[in-house]
Amino acid sequence: MTTHSQSPRDRVLWTLAAHGGKMEQSRLRRCMGVEYALLNPILDELMKEGKIRISDETISLAVR
Repeated sequence: MTTHSQSPRDRVLWTLAAHGGKMEQSRLRRCMGVEYALLNPILDELMKEGKIRISDETISLAVR
């Protein structure tokens, strides 16, 4: 089992940034190596904080 020093929230943001700021949700899930049941609450939290945007199946970093 692999452990990560980053929080799952930080890993989502880092993964998006490393892939041009935009990814499909299925690709993000595969890159992160987690199930949707674990990923979706993280995405909901980041979206409420205004750090990401979700349209259809595309997740992108919110530009401020």
